[in-house]
Amino acid sequence: MNGCRDYRQLNRRDFLRVGGAGLFGVTLADFFQARAAAKPAGKAKQMILLWMSGGPPHQDMFDMKPETPPPFGSELKQGQTKVPGMDFCDLMPRLAQNADKFTILRSVGIGTEKWEHSGGLYWLSGNPRTKDTVKHPAYGSVFAKERPPVRGLPSYVTFGPYGDAGDIQTNFLGPAYDPLTFKPGDAKDEVGAMLAPPAQLDIPAQERRENLLKVLDKQFRRLDAAEPLVQGLDQFQQSAFDVLRSPKLRAAIDPAKLDPKDVERYGKNENGRNMLYARRLIEAGVPFVGVPWPGWDMHGSVTDSCKRVLPSFDALLASLLEDLHDRGLLETTIVTALGEMGRNKIWKDSAYSGPPGRNHHGTCQFVIVAGGGFKNGMVLGKTDKTSLQVVENAYSPISYGRTLYHLLGIDADKELYTTNGRPIKIVADDAPLMKEVLA
Repeated sequence: MNGCRDYRQLNRRDFLRVGGAGLFGVTLADFFQARAAAKPAGKAKQMILLWMSGGPPHQDMFDMKPETPPPFGSELKQGQTKVPGMDFCDLMPRLAQNADKFTILRSVGIGTEKWEHSGGLYWLSGNPRTKDTVKHPAYGSVFAKERPPVRGLPSYVTFGPYGDAGDIQTNFLGPAYDPLTFKPGDAKDEVGAMLAPPAQLDIPAQERRENLLKVLDKQFRRLDAAEPLVQGLDQFQQSAFDVLRSPKLRAAIDPAKLDPKDVERYGKNENGRNMLYARRLIEAGVPFVGVPWPGWDMHGSVTDSCKRVLPSFDALLASLLEDLHDRGLLETTIVTALGEMGRNKIWKDSAYSGPPGRNHHGTCQFVIVAGGGFKNGMVLGKTDKTSLQVVENAYSPISYGRTLYHLLGIDADKELYTTNGRPIKIVADDAPLMKEVLA
C-alpha cells in the first residue's frame, strides 16, 4: 500500500501520509476538493454510453453506400430519414423518425486495422492502451472521480463488463472509481424478467475497500474526533456504502415500478431492459451509466445478424432519445453508441459457419452522439465508396475522448494521481476537438 507497513499497524503519522499520497488512488485532498467543487463548466451533467462489444458493421448500418454492390456494399437497403442527407439502413425506422435528435460520425477510426478488439480500450478511455502503455481509466471512472454524485447514488453504473475491452476496469486510479455493476438478469421475453435484485450487486471493489476501512477504523477512532482527515475518511466511507441502502437507487431498478408500455417500446429483451434502467438511473441522478451490448463481432452471417439485431437496436436507442428529449434531459445528457471497430468487405471465412460475414476493420467506423452539447441531426465526415477509408474530416478516439471531456466540463489535460502517486494526464496525447459537432 504505497510502501506503508501492514495497514493493520498504521499510526497517525502513516495515516496523514496516506491522506496525502492516496488511498486506492483517492487522496483526501481530492475528496474535499471534489465535494467543494462548483458545478461543472461543461454543458453535459450526465452521460449514457452504449458499448456495442465487437464491431458493428458501419456499411450495413449508418454508412451505407447504395451505389456500391456487395462485397463492399451492403446486402441491406438504405432508407430515408427525417433529416435530408442523413440516410441509413431501413431496418431502423424509429431512429429515422428521430434523426433530428442525434449525429452520425462517419469519419472516425483508430487509423490502423491492427488494433482490432483492443481498440475497445482506446475508445473507452481516449488513450491508446496496450500491454506496454499506461492503463488509463474509462470515461466513467474519470467522471466518477471528478464529479461526485449526490449522496445515496453511485457515480458510475454499468450493466455487466465491456466484453473484449474488459481490462478497462484495471486502471491507474485503482478500484475506488470502479463502476457499481448490475449483473444482467434473465433474458426471457417477459415483463417481469428483469435484472437481479439489488442484493445481488457485484461490488468486489467496494467490499475490499470496506474491509480495509473497518481495520483502520478502530485505530482512527482513538484520534482527535475533530481531526478533519478522520472526518473526511468517515464521509468517504459513508458515501461508498450509502448506495447499497439507497431507496432512490432501488426504485430506479425495481421491476415492479416499470411501465409495461416502456418495456414494450424499449424491447422485451435484456438489452432493451438495460437501456430502460439506464434511463431511469439518469432520471434518478446517476451521473454516468455504461450499457454494454455483446455480440457485434459479425464474422459470419452479417446480413442475417443485422436483420435480427438492428430492430432491437432501433427500439432501445430511439426510445431513449425520445424519452430524454420529452423529459428535458437530452440537453444535459450525452448519449453515445459505438463499438471497437468497423468491418471489412463481405467474405466467407472458413473459421465461421453460415453465410459470409465481415472481418475486423480498425481504420474507420461509425459513432453515434447526441445531447449534452452535441449538435443533432447531422453527419460528420465521409468515407470512400468502399467505406474502408476516411476521405473527409478524419478524427481519432483521442479527439472523441477530448470532445466528451470538454462537454462534461473536465479538463482533459488535468493530471490525476495513480495509486502510487504518479501524475498522469487524463488524455495523454493532443488532438483537436470535433468542433463541427459542438452546439
